[in-house]
Amino acid sequence: MEEALDTTTPFMTIDPMVSYRLLPVYSALNGGDWKVLIQSDDELRLRLLSQGVANPEDRSSMSWDDANLFFLSCIDVTINGRPSPLFAGISKDRFGRFPHGNGSALTYLREFIKDSNKDSDCFEEMSELLQMLGARMDGTSMESGVGKLKMLGWLTNEETTSLRKYLSTNIWTPAADEPLDGGCQDAAKNIAALLRAAEKRKCGVLLRVHG
Repeated sequence: MEEALDTTTPFMTIDPMVSYRLLPVYSALNGGDWKVLIQSDDELRLRLLSQGVANPEDRSSMSWDDANLFFLSCIDVTINGRPSPLFAGISKDRFGRFPHGNGSALTYLREFIKDSNKDSDCFEEMSELLQMLGARMDGTSMESGVGKLKMLGWLTNEETTSLRKYLSTNIWTPAADEPLDGGCQDAAKNIAALLRAAEKRKCGVLLRVHG
C-alpha cells in the first residue's frame, strides 16, 4: 500500500501500560473508591509519592485531572521510572498516521472489515476488543486532560493477546468497498505487531492521540 500521508491528521501511538492496574484505576476514577485502590496497591502509592503527590490516598488533594492521573498511574516504566515505548520493528508513521480519514489505522480497520463467516462468534469478540481499544474512554473524565493528553481506549494484557490472535486469523476479510488497496491488511499487520510487542513485555496497551 503506497499512499501519501496527510500530515494534518493527529498522530496515534499505542503505549505500554501496567496490565493489572488498568481496570482498578479506571474503575476508581469512574465512580469507584480511590482511597481503597491506593490502600490495596502499595506500588502505586509509592509511584505517586515519587511524582510529588503528598497524600496519594486523598484524591481531592491532588491537582491532577483524571486523565493525567490515569496515565501516570498506569504507564509502564523502566526500572529508572522512565516510560519506554513499544518496539515492534515497524516505522512509527506506519501506525501513527494512517493515510485515510482521521489518520487512525484502528478506525480504518473497524470501518472496513467484515465477517468472513469462518467464526462469527470470534469475529464479534474481535470487534468488541477493537471498540474497547478505540473508544473505551469515550464519555469518561479520563478521555482528555491538560497537556493535550487524549486517550481513546485500552486493553489488558489478556485482551491484547486475544486481539492479536484474532487479527492474525481468517475470521475477518476486507470489505469490497475499502478505499485503500491492501489497507485493512496493512492496518491489521501494524496493530498486531504492536500488540505482540506488548505481549512480550507482559503489559496492556493504551491508544493515545497526539496533536
